Amino acid sequence: MEIDILINYSEQDNQSSNGNPGWVTSFEKFLHTILEQVLGANPTIVTKADTDSLTKAELKNTGILISIVSNQMVKSGPCLDAIEEFCASKKSCPNLLKVLKEAVPYQEQPQRLAQLIGYDLYNAENTEDKEAFYDFFGPEAEHIYWMKLVDLAFDVNELLQAQTTDESKVKPLFERKSIYLATTGNDLTIQRNIIRRELQRHGFKVLPDHNLPTELDALTKEIESQLAKSVFAIHLLGNAYGEIPEGSERSVVDLQNKLASKAKSVNGHKMPRLIWVKPDQSKSSDKQKAFLENLQRDVAALEGAEVLQTPLEDFKNIVREEIFANEQFSEESEEGFHVDDKKLNAYLIFDKVDKKATTPIIKTLVKAGINVIEPDFDKSLLEIRKSHLEKLKQLDLAIVFKENVNTNWVRMKLLDLLKAPGLGRTKPIVGKAIVGGKNSKLAKQDFEEYEVELIQTENGEGYNEKAILEFINGLNKAM
Repeated sequence: MEIDILINYSEQDNQSSNGNPGWVTSFEKFLHTILEQVLGANPTIVTKADTDSLTKAELKNTGILISIVSNQMVKSGPCLDAIEEFCASKKSCPNLLKVLKEAVPYQEQPQRLAQLIGYDLYNAENTEDKEAFYDFFGPEAEHIYWMKLVDLAFDVNELLQAQTTDESKVKPLFERKSIYLATTGNDLTIQRNIIRRELQRHGFKVLPDHNLPTELDALTKEIESQLAKSVFAIHLLGNAYGEIPEGSERSVVDLQNKLASKAKSVNGHKMPRLIWVKPDQSKSSDKQKAFLENLQRDVAALEGAEVLQTPLEDFKNIVREEIFANEQFSEESEEGFHVDDKKLNAYLIFDKVDKKATTPIIKTLVKAGINVIEPDFDKSLLEIRKSHLEKLKQLDLAIVFKENVNTNWVRMKLLDLLKAPGLGRTKPIVGKAIVGGKNSKLAKQDFEEYEVELIQTENGEGYNEKAILEFINGLNKAM
């Protein structure tokens, strides 16, 4: 190709002021710098405004067309003609990229662009101010502009490498399986793009790879179709509830989770999923808080899913462990704990803050002839998680202890027990109980869907030893 990258824009989007270059001029300079210095590429980049001459031959010999979308550009006949001619010369538009300089309503964008996932180089999180961003070196620049521009540069580089005729330089992009990375609210756009880029670098195709429809029936069909092509699904849930499509009461974020909970992967098995919930929900809307609350209560919707409310960096490490290191999406772990074939093996699940309070419970269980398996706290996050999953496979009896932890923490552990049969268990769980600690009140309505025994404290002062022994004796009779 004579032109590696052609940037097409409206002349009004590149007006200089106060001695500063125009927005598009700065964009082209920054993009070229990232490609050259970070990625080691030195492409030929040409900029063409709607007032410049642009021939069919130039478009035919262009590798990638970047359209700078603005409210002026979508009204520009030459810009729209350039897009159509580029797509016609390629018989499709695989190398057409959309960069939004400012907010432009979906319905006002030309059809070729509307279906593309764009790179928003304006403050998309601020619903009151969606104008072009010019403060390239200000305090908010990294979050609003630079991370998205770097994301674009990586994608441009991938497309350029895929076009090379030297097969030894072509990365094995998309040779492996497809992963459904659910679209998010505006507050997690950057985080989603970071994970998307990392998945792509490891050779996975990330779906959806285009904008989803805005009408409910078409949206539902498209999500189901994309899920059916995938082997794994990842959901990121932040503070924003997300946009609500036409004809729906659920947001797109909510709907994707609901459909994924019912989906089967391309290999015919129930779709395995990782769901990340942003740890700090203090800024969430009431609707988002209600959604997360209902999600944690919906046992059916979380079957086969692992919900993690950890720092995002820890979640990314788990994604790598779960997906990159094992394409079969299964885990092998060595036991780092004792399992007694001649006794009941009870997994006593508690948080580190409650470790001291569990000592008398452990003594009671041991005296009752039970082998007690405890959680790990002194290992890395991934080692703790592997060990936890292995214990879910080996336990006979599960006891969750609640003293200083909240109800949602307990629910997450009960959901882990629900997915235990899918981990390769060869025996049934003979009993499940929640034991309350000092000043801990267990409300039946909080746990009624989990089929679990509630063992309240004794007068609110401490664990109820008598009730625990009665529970264990009942299990022995049932066996």
